[in-house]
Amino acid sequence: MRFRRRARDLALITLYRWDIRSERVEKLFEEVIEEKKVKKKEVIEYARRLIETLMANISEIDSLISRHLEDWRFDRLGYIERNALRLGTAELLYLNPPDPGRVFSDYIDLVKKYADLRAGKFFNGVLAKIYRESKTTSSVQK
Repeated sequence: MRFRRRARDLALITLYRWDIRSERVEKLFEEVIEEKKVKKKEVIEYARRLIETLMANISEIDSLISRHLEDWRFDRLGYIERNALRLGTAELLYLNPPDPGRVFSDYIDLVKKYADLRAGKFFNGVLAKIYRESKTTSSVQK
């Protein structure tokens, strides 16, 4: 399932650019695929699915992330941290990945790679709260 790790990386780079440049996300996604010379269909399809899921639910996801930030504001998050939280939340809550632990691990690695080693700990804490709440809520609704 290494294709998912690569797809998460592509989606994060795309959303980083989108957040900074405010251009059409589809255009930026194609730009990233071309620059990274990605050929594997499953990588491209999963990255596209991540981005589409996030964009379809971005208001709800941003609100959810904001509620789980302690002593911090959403607009103060770094571009990488904000978009990794968005993608991780979208994937865990809407895509039902086969290995949620791998989702956490991959995004933590990406945050450390593109942002800062300390940012990984922050990211993990916020995403863990969101995920725990979603599991508690979904088990209560059943």
